[in-house]
Amino acid sequence: MSFPAGRALTQREHRVAQTRCVRILLIGFDPFAGRGINPSWEAAQQLQGAVAGPARIDVLRVPVVWRESVATIARELEREPAAGLVIGGLSFGRPAISVEAIAHAIGDMPWQADNADRALSAERSDGDAGGPDALLATAPVRAIAAAINAAGIPAHVSWDGGTYVSNATLYGALRYAKDRGLRLPTTYLHVPGTPEMTTGMATPSLPLELIVMAFRIGCEVVATHEGPDAPLRRWPSAMAPLPR
Repeated sequence: MSFPAGRALTQREHRVAQTRCVRILLIGFDPFAGRGINPSWEAAQQLQGAVAGPARIDVLRVPVVWRESVATIARELEREPAAGLVIGGLSFGRPAISVEAIAHAIGDMPWQADNADRALSAERSDGDAGGPDALLATAPVRAIAAAINAAGIPAHVSWDGGTYVSNATLYGALRYAKDRGLRLPTTYLHVPGTPEMTTGMATPSLPLELIVMAFRIGCEVVATHEGPDAPLRRWPSAMAPLPR
């Protein structure tokens, strides 16, 4: 049985899902840069315990702090393993959800300190000079973007997740799985700010309920996708209009 993304399950579907659930860990971040909220966490926490296809979603809040975000994820995975990771984070000003396909080892944001007041300038975010310079996301990023688009939410595959804590967190999570030989499909969904965060600004935004839906879809695709990733058919899907 497959469960359509973006609609509530029937009682029977929910019972079936509970008997065969795999754990997907959905991660959101603390607020940062003086903002009072982070929509990645506001959305993620609404999905604690939710069922998405065969997935049971557990959520984790991580700090916007170099290395500590990765350490928090590692501790949670050691407490209870997961079948996949969907990391969500805010990228204020983006017009759509960006499904990150690659993470770089370099941290370079000298003008923006983390929440522990530490800024990195062109240095490795993991402190390990022997590690790979970059790692590809192991989740099916094109399939995730396509599924989110199919629900009427603008999304695209991104090959540039920046050089701040978000990128470092994806890199660290990928490195954690690689070093341990784990099959742990992982990606990062950068989300726009919500309309409440952009009042009076000429800045793109996305309603929180659509971010929640996108996160749920991402978790379901990570839990169910088999075989090669979906083909990339068009660009830029990020400019697709929102449903009315």
